[in-house]
Amino acid sequence: MLAFADAAEAAILKANCPIVTDYGIFLLGLRLAEARTWEGEALKYVPSDWDEKRSRNLTKRLVARRSLVQDRDFRSGVWRVVQATRAGTAEEVACIADPFCYVSHLSAMQRYGLTERSPGALHLTRPSRPIWNALKLAKLSDELSTEHIREASGVLLHFGMNPTLRRRPVEVHETKYPARTTEMRGESTRIVEIGRVFVDMLAQPHLCGGIHHALDVWERTADDWIEPIIAAVDEENASIVKMRAGYILSEKLGVKDPRIEAWKAFAQRGGSRKLDPDAPYAPAFSEAWMISLNA
Repeated sequence: MLAFADAAEAAILKANCPIVTDYGIFLLGLRLAEARTWEGEALKYVPSDWDEKRSRNLTKRLVARRSLVQDRDFRSGVWRVVQATRAGTAEEVACIADPFCYVSHLSAMQRYGLTERSPGALHLTRPSRPIWNALKLAKLSDELSTEHIREASGVLLHFGMNPTLRRRPVEVHETKYPARTTEMRGESTRIVEIGRVFVDMLAQPHLCGGIHHALDVWERTADDWIEPIIAAVDEENASIVKMRAGYILSEKLGVKDPRIEAWKAFAQRGGSRKLDPDAPYAPAFSEAWMISLNA
């Protein structure tokens, strides 16, 4: 028979993640306690029930045997897996530590190959605190039975992100409208879907290399991603993004689509709409999109 702590250590090593969180250990211990086996072998010293105290005791055992050590890039609750085959990139450890954050803005543009610029800092986005808490409850409800949700709530915590991860500067942005994400192949890194990357270039150009860089990327690469771009702009609440995107797609790239035409309903004559949000107005103007072409 295999000891419970030995099975937990084996499971962590098999996952081959660079770090594990307090919540990850809680979930792993619970699954082992329920199954009472690991890869077909019966377990001994299995707890009769699983709670936060037992989870923390398991963590202490794994730390004592040097399977885990506190990850210095995080204040608490995150453990480096000593025998993992990789240390993990800044973006991967951030996405493991915070289950709702993701790579965004200029960092996402670089990951998708949309820009050759190398951001000075890693751009991450996470939900604002109330949204984060709601997502936490949904995650716990999805992964745990009612009797274990309260216990796990104490180990799945919102924390302040350090200004550097893996010696890389990090900029964390909060949003009330978290984007859909996809996972990067071969790692536990979430990245904003590509259509939303193009939306962010027009909604927050200052986080995407500036409006001139954003427009250059749109004009060079948007043809390769027309469908996800149109879908993402369609879902965007900010009408100014629809105006900017509509102008670029229809007047600069010549794209014809009834969904683009429908965005014109959001145009406002006599409004204060500008292509570049930070530059003065210019006399050049798009009549169709009612926007100052000041970039």
